[in-house]
Parts: sequence; structure tokens; C-alpha cells
Amino acid sequence: MSHRIFLIFAVIIRIFKEYKVRSALSVLGVAFGTFALITMVSVSDSLKEKSRKEVEKFGKNLVVVKSGKIRVFRGRAHSFSTATTLKIADAQAIKEHIDHVVDVLPSYHVSYPIRKGGTTIFSTIIGVDNRYFKLKNLQIEEGRIYTDKEEKTGEKVIVLGYRIAHDFFKNEDAVGKTLLIFRVPCRVVGVMEEKGSDISGEDQDILIYTPLKTAMRRLANVDYINTIYVQVDDDSNIPYVKKKIRQLLRKRHNIKPGEKDDFTVLSPDDYMRMEKEALHIFSILGGVSAAISFLIGGIGILSIMILIVNERIEEIGIRRAVGARKGDILTQFILESSFIAFAGGILGVIMGTAVSLGIFTAFNLPTALSSQWILFSFVLSVITGMISGIYPAFRASSIRPIDALRRS
Repeated sequence: MSHRIFLIFAVIIRIFKEYKVRSALSVLGVAFGTFALITMVSVSDSLKEKSRKEVEKFGKNLVVVKSGKIRVFRGRAHSFSTATTLKIADAQAIKEHIDHVVDVLPSYHVSYPIRKGGTTIFSTIIGVDNRYFKLKNLQIEEGRIYTDKEEKTGEKVIVLGYRIAHDFFKNEDAVGKTLLIFRVPCRVVGVMEEKGSDISGEDQDILIYTPLKTAMRRLANVDYINTIYVQVDDDSNIPYVKKKIRQLLRKRHNIKPGEKDDFTVLSPDDYMRMEKEALHIFSILGGVSAAISFLIGGIGILSIMILIVNERIEEIGIRRAVGARKGDILTQFILESSFIAFAGGILGVIMGTAVSLGIFTAFNLPTALSSQWILFSFVLSVITGMISGIYPAFRASSIRPIDALRRS
């Protein structure tokens, strides 16, 4: 048995040498199918992982209520109107009257010029409770966050985003230094670690954080807020909470049926809707591309194997005449087509892995190579070859010695 298999493989190698161009084209056909499938899945998984990390930056199970009308386009929030009707009492009502709400943080955002010496930079100041840092997964690199006591008394203390601190203080220690926010001197108590942009498109490294009372009373002198952060117990309850918030705030703001809201309720899905749609389309197109590539590769193997059978009728007839069985011929041709697919699968795996790693590096994406999908792609390529070789193999095994002799 082992001797027979050895002879079959010897014949396969000889055939590959004789039909180099045809074999190479068949190998490439299967390789492109394997390559397309691995690349599509790897890039898709990488983009999903990137989206997951962006959601973590946004905050776990977070719903954001903003005053005025906001529209999200390409992941960025754009304001179409402003309102001064959102109050701290609204935030308290959300926490008291809506189920599945874990925590509620009222906030006031305002943009002001920040000055130190001859340097002036415009930045967004976020007045918010110190629980915000945990809610948004923010970590301190230097110093500390402001305390409960500093919040209650409205102390003029600030925590700087990583880039703001670097722009003003370069490599100096920023903690304990003073910055002028508009015309109000504020003491730096902490500096955030580098974070980058979240899914709302907001660069968290250029933000400045201060107690809510400080922002409302000492900086802006207002009695309203413009943002409420609502943490939900589970992401499956986010749609329910969004609906209830809208109903509650419409009632509290005396908005009549038919009138537009003076606020906007947003969740991570709102920011990521277009990205998810694009990712879904990419996955479909990638899957179709891989399927077409495998189909073309399979057809290529089928057509080449049929040509090889037609050109080797005399050889097959002679082998049958000297004792080769139908099963031997059948096995040989299925192994030939499988060997072509095997070689194509190996080449496709190498190409797909290399290109995927290149894309991850070029576009700064998380590395996401699935060994299961790589193995599946390779097995699929071999199966493609086996299926494509069945008809030529049966055709070859059906050749009778006398037919071969007549042809010669």
C-alpha cells in the first residue's frame, strides 16, 4: 500500500514538472481565495476590536443626554441648536425614576482660552463629579483627581489632559502650577494619562476637568448644565433607558406632543452606527470576494485536470493494461487536484497573514489573527481541490486500455 502511494506521489511530482504554468495558475487561483478569506476576517476582527476599545473609552454602558439638538455624522456629534433647560434636578429625576440606572453625573462643558505667560490655547473645560474618571476609564499619570471636599466648596482646581499639560509645561511637573482659565486662576492638581479620541470624536488629551460647582459658579456663572452622563446596568437595557429618559425629560420640560425635544439622548450605538454599517458591508463584500476566488480556483483546477486527463489518455491506458486498478487512477487524480489546492492553501495562508499584519501596522489597528479562521481557510482550499478533482478523476478511471490503444 505504501509503495503504491509513493508511486502515485512520484507521478504527481512529474506531472507538476511537465505542466508548470497550468499548475502554477491553479495554485494561484486557490491561493487568492484563501488569501481573501483570511484578510477579510482578520481586518474585520481588527476593526471590531478597535470599536470595542473605543466604546471602553466612551464609558461602559453609558447614555449621554445633551442639551439642544445634536446630530451624529460619521461618528462626530454636531450641534444644531442650544438650550438652557437642562438642570441638575433633571439628572436627579433620572436616577430616582428610571429603572436600570446605576449612576447619573450632571456636567457642564464650556470652551475658554487657557493662558500661561505668553501662551494661549482654547480648550474645553468639563465640570463634573470626580466619579466621572472611573465612569470613563480615565487614569491619572501625575498628581491626583479633585476631592469630594473640593467639589462641595467649588475649589478652583483642575486636572489637565495629557496634551494640554505637555503644551503648557513641556517636560516640567505641572502639578501645583497655575493656569488662567479665562481670567480665573486655577491650580493644577493632576495630569491624565494619554488617552486619544473616543468614539464621539472628542480628543480626551486636550480636555480640562474641574468640579461641577467650580465650572458653573466660578467660571461660567450659570444655573443650568449641558450634559448628563447616565450609566446603565447592562447594555441590553440601554434602548429602554433612552426611551424612558426622553419621556421623562419631555414631561419635565413641558414639551407638548408634536413639539421637538430641547435635548438629545445618545449612546455608543448612535456614534458607531455608520461604522457598523460600513463594517457589515465590508464583511459581505469580503465574503463574496473570497467565495468567487474559491469558485474561480475550483473551476481552474477542474479545467486543467480535464486537459491533463485528455493529454494523458495513452499513459492511463498503458497503466491500466499493466495492472493499475480504477481505484489507483481515481486516487491519483484526486490527490493531484488536492495537492494543487494544498499548495495554493499554503501560499494563501502566507499571503493573507503577511498582508493582514501589514494592514494592522500601516493603519495602526489592533492585531487580530484568528488561528481557527486560518485553519478553516486552508481546509476549505483543500476541500475545493478535492471536489474539483472528482469529475476528472472519474473520467480518467473510466478510460479503457483498448480506447487508449486506438487513440495511439
